[in-house]
Amino acid sequence: MAFKKKGSNKKVYIAIILLIVLIVSSAAVILVTQTPAVKAVALGVQTGDTFTYQLIGTSNLTSLAAVDTPGFSVYNNTANYKITITNVQGTSVSLNTLWTFINGSSITGSQTIDLSNGNKTEANGFWAIYASNLNVGDLLRPNGFDGVKVNASSTITYASTTRERNFVGIGGESYLVTDPTRSTLRYDTTLIYFDKQTGMLETLIWITDYNNPEMREVINWTLVDSSVWAV
Repeated sequence: MAFKKKGSNKKVYIAIILLIVLIVSSAAVILVTQTPAVKAVALGVQTGDTFTYQLIGTSNLTSLAAVDTPGFSVYNNTANYKITITNVQGTSVSLNTLWTFINGSSITGSQTIDLSNGNKTEANGFWAIYASNLNVGDLLRPNGFDGVKVNASSTITYASTTRERNFVGIGGESYLVTDPTRSTLRYDTTLIYFDKQTGMLETLIWITDYNNPEMREVINWTLVDSSVWAV
């Protein structure tokens, strides 16, 4: 089933793989036409840092005709998802990912991302890492083009410390390509919390609502372990 963003000629294909969360939220951003002034970017992670997440998927099938998106159960078959920082150079961060399943199998991946503008080497790779010490109103990608800014800041208490985290919410709407009336819709809302000091993802909530048939799917990423601080 293929959905298209309203007002765009690009097709958005629904494919349930782990990091589609991040791809969809990225595609939902409204682009701006002006290039921002070049700004200095500070990196908050170091080579060897690790971050491990728990993944959970829940669905609410409101309509009798609704069924879970194929592959959605993969989130609840996940033991953990671990990210290891392998290199930090200039404004770019390289990382390896290890997605481990409850049955003991795993999938490995890699990514290099420029935190200044969001450019990355793997289109389907993890990218929820940002520059260090961003403040409310700052651009998530200081030298990028999406215009998305930090919406809020708060504190969160862990096992042995209290840390500051930033928040941003991103939303988007698309329609089913094969529906000429453009009335079959999906709505994506992505809520991202990330550690202010390191710029690393802390919590991600991806909510997708469908109107025909009516249903809601929610995917949660939650940080459960890190080498940087005791979670």
